[in-house]
Amino acid sequence: MEAKEPGTFSRRDLGRIGAFTDGVMAVAITLLVLNLEVPTLASGESLADALFDLLPSLGAYLLAFALVGRFWVLHHNLFERLHGFDPPLMTLNLAFLALIALLPFSTDLYDVYTDEGLAAAVLGGTLGLAALAHWEMNQYALRHGFVRAEHRAETESGRPIGLGLAAVFLLSVPAAFLTVHLAEAMWISTVLLRYPLRRLGRRTSSA
Repeated sequence: MEAKEPGTFSRRDLGRIGAFTDGVMAVAITLLVLNLEVPTLASGESLADALFDLLPSLGAYLLAFALVGRFWVLHHNLFERLHGFDPPLMTLNLAFLALIALLPFSTDLYDVYTDEGLAAAVLGGTLGLAALAHWEMNQYALRHGFVRAEHRAETESGRPIGLGLAAVFLLSVPAAFLTVHLAEAMWISTVLLRYPLRRLGRRTSSA
């Protein structure tokens, strides 16, 4: 029988946490696409014009899908490296999932009020808090020895990525009130930002 400290869950218990997390993320991604509605044609309007008008909504969906997908990859990688779990880490995971579940609403709000700085700020803030919650999970797991020894260096090298993503998303909140396009550019930059941050993390962990 696998030994574990009181109040700590074993690696076998991680399977249930992982399945629950995957389910929440799958529902969130499914709800994102429900924001895209089949257009109803007005008198004299062509289907091509109506579909063209859907392009901003499609862009919002693709961006949110890519970011939720990236969060899933980061979460999957972290939990594959763990050998245990405890209630505070479970609480952090639930906080992270609560923010992921909020993303369909935040994305729809931004899609409907694309030119409103407040709508962009809500989406940026949701993304930033989700990234910060995931970064804190990473930190907590390292501090409390839940990361398997052979994966510790790799997990530590991921710190700059998580913190960098959180910083960019949170900085996009005030940026959205200056111009929505600046916030949008910051969100898109996170897709490429992870590569230099990954190199920085590897250099830091090997120093």
